[in-house]
Amino acid sequence: MTAKAFVTAGTVACVGVAMVLLGVDIIPQDVMPLNVPSWVLVVLGLAVTLGGVSVFLRIGSPAATRLVGISLLLMALGFAWVALFGDPRYMRGGLPFLPDRYNWLLGRFAFSLCALLFLWMGVSALRHARHQPKEGVAESDR
Repeated sequence: MTAKAFVTAGTVACVGVAMVLLGVDIIPQDVMPLNVPSWVLVVLGLAVTLGGVSVFLRIGSPAATRLVGISLLLMALGFAWVALFGDPRYMRGGLPFLPDRYNWLLGRFAFSLCALLFLWMGVSALRHARHQPKEGVAESDR
């Protein structure tokens, strides 16, 4: 593993751990007020942490592919919660010429599409990991 990959993976994993610590209130939440329940932050933090850890396991290996698949499924769970139960008062942005009600609907639609995309990618990664050869098996052994 190169030094650049090591630093990048470590940084991503540390950001995920910080999100988990914020979600379980080890880092006080008055530092950064949340607009989602704490468990959503914990789930997304675990997803980011697993993505960083997968780099340490050599990307392309079955274990790393499984971690990436689980990470994507956790991301899908977070996006789905925001799409279905998120408070529309905190959905900002959108198109300035549309009323807020339609922008909220567009926000929910966008989060739903992201959740479906992450779900599809996570299931695909887990299926791919199932068909990968086991580590340590030589080409001649198969």
